[in-house]
This record gives sequence, C-alpha cells and structure tokens, in this order.
Amino acid sequence: MTRNGKIARLPHNLREQINLRLQDGEEAKPIADWLNTLPEVQALLQSAFAGQPINENNLSNWKLGGFRDWQEQQQTQDAVHRFTVSAAGLRRAAPADRLKPPGPGALISDQLALCLAGRLAVALAQLPPAGEDPDRQLEHLRLLCARLATLRRGDHDVQWLQIERDRLALLAKKIEAATKKNGAGPQLTKSGGIPPEVMAQVEKELRLL
Repeated sequence: MTRNGKIARLPHNLREQINLRLQDGEEAKPIADWLNTLPEVQALLQSAFAGQPINENNLSNWKLGGFRDWQEQQQTQDAVHRFTVSAAGLRRAAPADRLKPPGPGALISDQLALCLAGRLAVALAQLPPAGEDPDRQLEHLRLLCARLATLRRGDHDVQWLQIERDRLALLAKKIEAATKKNGAGPQLTKSGGIPPEVMAQVEKELRLL
C-alpha cells in the first residue's frame, strides 16, 4: 500500500528511527517533539502540509499502518534468517555427506525442507508416553507419517531432476566427443539430424547397443 501521510512522506532513515523507537515502547509525544525540531521535517511540513507540525495523532495512525507493515517485514526477515541458520546447523549435524551446503543462489524452499525434516525428527522424539490414549498416539503418528511422506516425495523429485540433468550433461559431452572423433564438427545432416556414424559412436560410448 502507498501511504501519503506526514510520517509516510518522511525520508526512509527517519521512518526507520521512528519504527525502532515505537518498537522500544516510546510514547508518541517525545517522538513528535523530536521530529518537529529536524530541519528536513520542517521543510517537508512547510511544502506539503502548510507547516502543520507532526502530532501524536499522526504517529498513532502510523502505528496502526506503516509501523505494522514494518513489523511484518522484520518478522519475515527474521524468520528467513532463523531458517537459514537452522539449515546450516542441520547440515553440519547430518551424518550423510549428501547434504551439500547451499550455494549463493540456494532456494529458500531447500532451507525450509531441511528445517522441516529437523522438526519432524524432534516430533518423533517427543511422542506421547505409552500410557496415554492409544487413539491420540495413533492420530499423532498418522499426521507425522503424512508430513514425512510429503517431504520425501519432494526429496525424490529433486533427486530425479538432478539425475536427469546429469544424464543430459553426460550425453552432451559424449556427443561432443564423438563428433570431434569422427571429424563431423558441429555440422548436422541435410535432414537436420546427427550423422549416423556420430550416433553410432555415441551409442557405443553410452553402451546402448
């Protein structure tokens, strides 16, 4: 949402300071008094609001609007940071070496999947005691199994995609090697296909015959 009130029109660095002070529980009056002493605020108020100063009501409106937006943004950023840190810790704790560290372009969904796996492990370690209601235990296990099955399907899809990528990369290398070996270069046949002798060499290399 685009906001056009007095606080919303202030420079970004001032809005950040206001939000931090509101988050610390500071009252609106001292914040308004501070803002009205700043030359850049006075210039804005003179040009856009007929010189009317910022008052407590302006800050109250901001607290219900822009400040809440800022809080939600901070919570989202904090959650992403926590998941990233948790995923890094889980990778270090995982016994399998197949969990590769995320690269610079790693998807947040990859981080979340690993964190979810860790949460499921904790949930399995905290099953209800044996003396509790069997139906409740069964329902708890059913929900955990459903979540684990969903997670594993996603893992399998990712693994399958990686296998297909590796297979295509290998095929491309074999075709390149075969064309060079047969002196075919990058040319194709008149019909637009790969020359038969090149394909024969590719099939031989890939042991498809």
